[in-house]
Amino acid sequence: MKNPDRPPDRWSDVEGAPSPLGATWSPRSRAWNFALYTKHATGVTLLLYGADDLVEPLYRFVLDHLANKSGRVWHCRVHEDEIPGACYYAYRVDGPFDPAAGLRFDRDKILLDPYARGVFFPPGFDREAAKAVGSNAGRAPLGILPCCATPRLA
Repeated sequence: MKNPDRPPDRWSDVEGAPSPLGATWSPRSRAWNFALYTKHATGVTLLLYGADDLVEPLYRFVLDHLANKSGRVWHCRVHEDEIPGACYYAYRVDGPFDPAAGLRFDRDKILLDPYARGVFFPPGFDREAAKAVGSNAGRAPLGILPCCATPRLA
Protein backbone atom coordinates (compact mmCIF):
# COMPACT_ATOMS: atom_id res chain seq x y z
CA MET A 1 0.00 0.00 0.00
CA LYS A 2 1.38 3.41 -0.97
CA ASN A 3 1.84 6.14 1.61
CA PRO A 4 0.48 9.41 0.12
CA ASP A 5 2.60 11.49 2.51
CA ARG A 6 5.84 10.00 1.22
CA PRO A 7 7.41 10.93 -2.14
CA PRO A 8 7.54 8.01 -4.57
CA ASP A 9 11.35 7.68 -4.45
CA ARG A 10 12.89 9.35 -1.41
CA TRP A 11 16.34 7.84 -2.01
CA SER A 12 16.82 9.51 -5.39
CA ASP A 13 15.53 12.81 -4.01
CA VAL A 14 18.47 12.79 -1.58
CA GLU A 15 21.32 10.99 -3.35
CA GLY A 16 20.35 11.39 -6.98
CA ALA A 17 19.32 8.82 -9.56
CA PRO A 18 21.48 6.92 -12.05
CA SER A 19 19.27 7.94 -14.96
CA PRO A 20 18.91 9.86 -17.08
CA LEU A 21 22.61 10.45 -17.74
CA GLY A 22 23.79 14.06 -17.76
CA ALA A 23 22.37 16.99 -15.81
CA THR A 24 18.59 17.05 -15.50
CA TRP A 25 16.50 19.82 -13.93
CA SER A 26 13.55 18.75 -11.75
CA PRO A 27 11.03 21.57 -11.36
CA ARG A 28 9.11 19.58 -8.71
CA SER A 29 12.07 19.42 -6.33
CA ARG A 30 13.88 22.56 -7.65
CA ALA A 31 17.06 20.52 -8.03
CA TRP A 32 19.43 19.08 -10.59
CA ASN A 33 20.18 15.40 -10.88
CA PHE A 34 23.68 14.65 -12.17
CA ALA A 35 24.54 11.20 -13.51
CA LEU A 36 27.84 10.15 -15.10
CA TYR A 37 28.70 6.71 -16.49
CA THR A 38 32.30 5.62 -15.99
CA LYS A 39 33.49 2.03 -15.95
CA HIS A 40 36.84 2.47 -14.19
CA ALA A 41 36.56 5.62 -12.05
CA THR A 42 37.49 5.37 -8.39
CA GLY A 43 36.33 8.88 -7.50
CA VAL A 44 34.20 11.65 -8.99
CA THR A 45 33.88 15.32 -8.04
CA LEU A 46 31.14 17.51 -9.47
CA LEU A 47 32.31 21.09 -10.12
CA LEU A 48 29.87 23.98 -10.46
CA TYR A 49 30.94 27.32 -11.91
CA GLY A 50 29.51 30.82 -11.95
CA ALA A 51 29.77 33.22 -14.87
CA ASP A 52 32.40 35.39 -13.17
CA ASP A 53 35.09 32.78 -12.55
CA LEU A 54 35.63 29.93 -14.98
CA VAL A 55 38.83 28.75 -13.26
CA GLU A 56 37.77 28.22 -9.64
CA PRO A 57 34.45 26.43 -9.13
CA LEU A 58 31.86 28.02 -6.85
CA TYR A 59 31.06 24.59 -5.41
CA ARG A 60 32.66 21.16 -5.30
CA PHE A 61 30.69 18.04 -4.48
CA VAL A 62 32.80 14.95 -3.82
CA LEU A 63 30.60 11.98 -4.58
CA ASP A 64 30.58 9.12 -2.09
CA HIS A 65 30.98 5.73 -3.77
CA LEU A 66 28.60 4.16 -1.23
CA ALA A 67 25.79 6.72 -1.50
CA ASN A 68 26.27 8.23 -4.96
CA LYS A 69 27.13 5.26 -7.14
CA SER A 70 24.86 2.64 -8.69
CA GLY A 71 26.76 0.10 -10.75
CA ARG A 72 28.97 2.12 -13.07
CA VAL A 73 26.98 5.35 -12.75
CA TRP A 74 27.95 8.08 -10.29
CA HIS A 75 25.05 10.36 -9.40
CA CYS A 76 23.93 13.12 -7.04
CA ARG A 77 21.11 15.60 -6.57
CA VAL A 78 21.87 19.24 -5.84
CA HIS A 79 19.12 21.65 -4.83
CA GLU A 80 19.16 25.12 -6.35
CA ASP A 81 19.45 26.83 -2.95
CA GLU A 82 22.76 24.98 -2.38
CA ILE A 83 24.40 26.50 -5.46
CA PRO A 84 23.27 30.10 -6.01
CA GLY A 85 24.96 31.65 -9.01
CA ALA A 86 25.99 28.38 -10.67
CA CYS A 87 25.59 28.30 -14.46
CA TYR A 88 28.07 25.68 -15.66
CA TYR A 89 29.34 22.30 -14.53
CA ALA A 90 32.09 19.77 -15.15
CA TYR A 91 33.76 16.85 -13.39
CA ARG A 92 37.10 15.76 -12.02
CA VAL A 93 37.40 11.99 -12.26
CA ASP A 94 40.01 9.87 -10.54
CA GLY A 95 41.02 6.36 -11.47
CA PRO A 96 43.88 4.20 -12.65
CA PHE A 97 46.63 5.53 -14.90
CA ASP A 98 47.61 2.59 -17.08
CA PRO A 99 48.18 3.74 -20.69
CA ALA A 100 48.86 0.17 -21.85
CA ALA A 101 45.32 -0.71 -20.81
CA GLY A 102 43.89 2.51 -22.28
CA LEU A 103 43.32 4.08 -18.86
CA ARG A 104 44.57 7.65 -18.51
CA PHE A 105 42.76 9.12 -15.52
CA ASP A 106 44.12 12.48 -14.35
CA ARG A 107 42.36 14.07 -11.38
CA ASP A 108 43.78 17.48 -12.35
CA LYS A 109 41.76 17.61 -15.58
CA ILE A 110 38.41 19.33 -15.86
CA LEU A 111 36.14 17.04 -17.90
CA LEU A 112 33.05 17.95 -19.89
CA ASP A 113 30.06 15.72 -19.24
CA PRO A 114 29.64 13.66 -22.43
CA TYR A 115 25.88 13.85 -21.84
CA ALA A 116 25.74 17.65 -21.41
CA ARG A 117 22.82 19.07 -23.36
CA GLY A 118 24.58 22.39 -23.85
CA VAL A 119 28.29 23.22 -24.02
CA PHE A 120 30.00 26.48 -23.10
CA PHE A 121 33.47 27.25 -24.46
CA PRO A 122 35.19 29.78 -22.18
CA PRO A 123 37.20 32.62 -23.73
CA GLY A 124 40.41 30.84 -22.67
CA PHE A 125 39.41 27.54 -24.30
CA ASP A 126 42.47 25.62 -25.42
CA ARG A 127 42.20 22.11 -26.86
CA GLU A 128 45.94 21.56 -26.31
CA ALA A 129 45.50 22.08 -22.54
CA ALA A 130 43.59 18.80 -22.41
CA LYS A 131 46.64 16.92 -23.69
CA ALA A 132 49.28 18.70 -21.60
CA VAL A 133 50.23 17.63 -18.10
CA GLY A 134 48.50 19.58 -15.33
CA SER A 135 45.25 21.42 -14.87
CA ASN A 136 43.19 22.72 -17.77
CA ALA A 137 40.99 24.88 -15.52
CA GLY A 138 39.61 27.89 -17.35
CA ARG A 139 40.52 26.32 -20.70
CA ALA A 140 38.12 23.35 -20.75
CA PRO A 141 34.57 23.36 -22.14
CA LEU A 142 31.84 23.25 -19.50
CA GLY A 143 28.32 21.87 -19.51
CA ILE A 144 25.51 24.41 -19.25
CA LEU A 145 23.10 23.74 -16.41
CA PRO A 146 19.61 23.06 -17.81
CA CYS A 147 17.07 25.79 -16.96
CA CYS A 148 19.87 28.20 -16.17
CA ALA A 149 19.86 31.62 -17.79
CA THR A 150 23.32 31.54 -19.34
CA PRO A 151 25.05 34.89 -18.89
CA ARG A 152 27.11 36.31 -21.69
CA LEU A 153 30.71 37.19 -20.94
CA ALA A 154 31.85 40.68 -21.94
